[in-house]
Amino acid sequence: MPLLTLSVQMSKQSLPKELETLLRLTKPKIDELSYETILKQITSSFNWTYFLERAIATNLAGYLLPYPEIGRQYFPPFVDDQIRGYQRKIQLHSSFLREAILEFVPQLDRAKIPYALLKGWDLHFRFGISLKERQISDIDLLIDAKDLDQVQAFFEQLGYTTTRYVYKSKWHERYLSKHAPLHIFMGIVAIDIHTHSFSQEHKLQLELNLSEREFHLVDQIPIALLDKNEAALFGLLHFAKHFKSGKTLKVGMLQDLHLYSQLLDRQNSKAQSYQSLLAQIEELLAAIATNQLNTSKRFDEVFLRHLTGSRPSSKGKRIDFSNRLKPKTSFVNSLVLAFFDLFPNKKYLEAHFGRGSYFKLWRLRLEKALGFAQGK
Repeated sequence: MPLLTLSVQMSKQSLPKELETLLRLTKPKIDELSYETILKQITSSFNWTYFLERAIATNLAGYLLPYPEIGRQYFPPFVDDQIRGYQRKIQLHSSFLREAILEFVPQLDRAKIPYALLKGWDLHFRFGISLKERQISDIDLLIDAKDLDQVQAFFEQLGYTTTRYVYKSKWHERYLSKHAPLHIFMGIVAIDIHTHSFSQEHKLQLELNLSEREFHLVDQIPIALLDKNEAALFGLLHFAKHFKSGKTLKVGMLQDLHLYSQLLDRQNSKAQSYQSLLAQIEELLAAIATNQLNTSKRFDEVFLRHLTGSRPSSKGKRIDFSNRLKPKTSFVNSLVLAFFDLFPNKKYLEAHFGRGSYFKLWRLRLEKALGFAQGK
């Protein structure tokens, strides 16, 4: 695997040619001439296997064929075949999800349950993003928190299996509530039901308004999306959350950042509250465009580790560790939460370890934590 070149003085990262080329070829709205010029510049020393590995691992592979016939001329046959196979796979999966959306959305309307689609499906229905380019693994559906029980019953009547998030204590439910407390499944269709924009632990307060939705007509079916500014701000803050935590960042969603950055009105009152985070995203996008990523910057470091598949830098590890230690609420509440982390309620233990006495289930949890047993 090619190594990153590190300048100690400036902490600037020079990407391997394979990764630099990957980012250049998947640049949003790349024109035909630029695309072919980049491919022509690839030399015989280029590591196509590494290029392909990272393209698929980062979900950028879907964006590698904006001009398929040109791509076929320059990509080695095994690379071209793998990219096209990847695109067919994600398109097929997303097509099942899209079909499910078009089936249940009219029924949600008839039941008078307000909703809005988020993330990948917002992008697909708002901008027409191709399902063979942008991987969409599930459906994110925003509802009003007061409708949660009704929504759970609604999907169960349609034949879906539902799983409600079980809190360790009432204290956890109050001070560390989850943004998506209900998960719904049927075959390969998975739906996350959101009642809030973010979990409380993320410390990002963004109220999403279901009374000011936009409706996009798809096959004569009105599809509800958030107001464009709320959708854009939520999308950008969603990525900022991952950059801050250092976890589960999907590099392939760079395209989302570009689209939402262009859509957002920076003068919007809600956006004004997050100017610092939005500025960091703009700086990251500029650094990627100019190949000037700097590991001393948090967003750059997290992006690089996920792009390359490498471990966090020393500074990144320190920040990750500090984030884990940082209290998620007030000091007093943190003490109470810590107690229930150690001694959760029986409902929580039963959800993870089955039925039995509290002591038996607590012991099973302890054994699992120590590596002696597995919860169900």
